[in-house]
Amino acid sequence: MAERSPLIMRRLRPGHWVAVDVFVAVVLAAGFSVAAVLVPESARMSPYAAVPVIVPACLPLAGRRRWPVPVCVLVLVAAVFAPFAGWEEAFVPLAVALHAVALLEARRTAVAALAAAMGVTAAGAAIGAPSWTEAVSACGFAWTALGLAWVIGLAVREQRAYAAQAVARSAQAAATAERLRLARDVHDVVAHSMGLISMRAGIANHVAATHPEEAGEALAIIEETSRKALVDLRGLLGLLRDASGDRDRPTYVSDSLRELVAAIPAGDVRVELDVEPGLTLGDEAAVVVHRLVQESLTNVLKHAGPARCRVAVGTRAEAELLVEVVDDGRGGTPRAGGHGLAGLEERVTLYGGTFSAGPEPAGGFAVRARLPLPDGSGKDER
Repeated sequence: MAERSPLIMRRLRPGHWVAVDVFVAVVLAAGFSVAAVLVPESARMSPYAAVPVIVPACLPLAGRRRWPVPVCVLVLVAAVFAPFAGWEEAFVPLAVALHAVALLEARRTAVAALAAAMGVTAAGAAIGAPSWTEAVSACGFAWTALGLAWVIGLAVREQRAYAAQAVARSAQAAATAERLRLARDVHDVVAHSMGLISMRAGIANHVAATHPEEAGEALAIIEETSRKALVDLRGLLGLLRDASGDRDRPTYVSDSLRELVAAIPAGDVRVELDVEPGLTLGDEAAVVVHRLVQESLTNVLKHAGPARCRVAVGTRAEAELLVEVVDDGRGGTPRAGGHGLAGLEERVTLYGGTFSAGPEPAGGFAVRARLPLPDGSGKDER
């Protein structure tokens, strides 16, 4: 059924609707004209008087979607003369025209058209019916048809307006989500590199006069870190420009995490990396894990002080991946107004996982995330 929907939508083009309207107008005009000629007794029509009223009442319906109000006025004028020609079914083209007005025009205009149509129909029933009983019956039947056509047109109009609002809300939500995703990615790439650069710059400034060789080493690390940050930013921009990339390629988690750990300055923070051997993830899951560890290590460098840190990534339950970054440093509660942990929580939640971050009872700070293990992930013995 889903495969047929695009075909149906292609068939319902404006040009096709015009063809449908022309067909309906011609069929109504021909049908009522033939009935007026062939069965004048049952319909109480005079062919010579009824056909000139039927044709101008039905044929304008071909343009009802383009000119709904003028077409409705023409049909109303024809309906005024219908009782004098003995034509009792003038409410049918009038209902079709009224439907277009309710569908395409403002509600005030639609209400005015409905009132005018009901008034003309009531006057026609009173003039054409032989008794008040038949007049009331004919008027009630005609009003029911007019009201039903008007309500259907109005309901379709409201449904279309609601659908348009839903599309606008969906587009706005998608734009917001994309903006947040971009902010998270830029923050994760820049904050980690800038944290390392800031630390190394402080070391270089401190020992520049007394230990120039250490200052030179720090500056070399700053150069390498900044160059890698530029590469990461270019890669991020490339992903933003090309959304058709393969996001299901298996990625060895240990490779990217080893690079992160290798970039940590030796001395104050000692990092122990424990990744389940042979663990592979799709690109999307690998990015989530990489950003989790990257931001967590950045926070350790900034806030933990001299500490030991353990990074553990592995499967701890069926179809579940556990990521832990735990340090034994100063710990403390997360700083208010920070974007790092909030961005990590958003990223994990959007991926369908759970996130927690906070001080450990025995001291230090821990970041933990549980992620659904994606299809195609697992171990690969190399």
